[in-house]
Amino acid sequence: MSRVARYAAMGGVMDYTIYIALSLAPLLAERWGAGPLQLGILPVALALSYSTTAILGGRISDRVSRTSLARLGLALIVLTFLALSRASEVWHFYVGLPVAAFGMAFFWPALQAAIADESTPATLSRNLGWFNICWSTGKGLGVLTGGILLGILGRNGFIAAAAVGGLLFLVMPKVPRGAGRGQPLAGGDTGPPKPVRDAFRLAALIANFTAFGLATSILNHYPLWNTLLGRSGRDYGVVVGGIFIGQTLFFVVLRKFSGWRYRVVPLLALQTVSALAALALATSLPVGVLVLLMGLVGGGLGISYFSSIYYSLHADDARGGRAGLHEAMLGSGNFALPLLAGLAAHLFGSPRAPYLFIGIAVALSATAQGVILLRRRV
Repeated sequence: MSRVARYAAMGGVMDYTIYIALSLAPLLAERWGAGPLQLGILPVALALSYSTTAILGGRISDRVSRTSLARLGLALIVLTFLALSRASEVWHFYVGLPVAAFGMAFFWPALQAAIADESTPATLSRNLGWFNICWSTGKGLGVLTGGILLGILGRNGFIAAAAVGGLLFLVMPKVPRGAGRGQPLAGGDTGPPKPVRDAFRLAALIANFTAFGLATSILNHYPLWNTLLGRSGRDYGVVVGGIFIGQTLFFVVLRKFSGWRYRVVPLLALQTVSALAALALATSLPVGVLVLLMGLVGGGLGISYFSSIYYSLHADDARGGRAGLHEAMLGSGNFALPLLAGLAAHLFGSPRAPYLFIGIAVALSATAQGVILLRRRV
């Protein structure tokens, strides 16, 4: 198996590991009596730590062996999950999740930059496509598995998460410091001029921020509206699952076709459609219709993430630092927009408000991206 294939598989296993744990934490916290505010702090504790350390982790990976740094991050994650298997109070998660996020900040930018190191201008998009498909699948399966393990193992489900993560030590290749980093990906005739690349990178980073904020807002706020509509937890799972399915399918399409790269319309159009689809969550449309619309939300998330990581790594230097900024932006969106959406619900006294807020937020984000790209005469 090539190193790129192993890296992509590692992304899937890691997200599977992480989302087993991240689904167990709020379920256990609720079982222990946590209220809405305490539950709302959980994703903030994780995402705030991650967004503030991901850039540092990426920059360090530009100076040391990327796989050695990823191993360090993996060890920190595994040890944290083992410790959380002994958790008995909600505040234990407030301490443990930020530590796990610090390990993630060492792991993810290093892994993404390592994929770019192994790529050529012709294979970068294809390799990142496999990576995206793997982590997206792992994320969806991890959420499902965490819910199942809660009823079987309780808090010991964290031991299962740690055990899965430990498997990565067996498949992670050993790559010397600096190996493959001289591969030119954006110079010469292989890409558009640097000002154009920079404009698209900035626009995609903004898109990534709002897209992940939109998805996390739905995950955090839709349970209440789903209950008020008289629907079951199964209905919630089916509706939210449409996002993961749509995202993964769009990753498959974007990996195969190159027409979206350095093009304005695909980036802005899919985000606009996802914003309109998100507004539908404020209605009482049937579950089947919402699943299809959430697939479009997944499409907006898919092109935003793929654009952000591709434009960040389509570079000849500082790939780790660029990957770190890419991860920091999605981490920031993961806590900033859900908090603001919750504030909107509180101020307006309506459970519909979060969806109106995030729909408007994505539309404004797409407008800002359009201005950035037009100013560069793209």
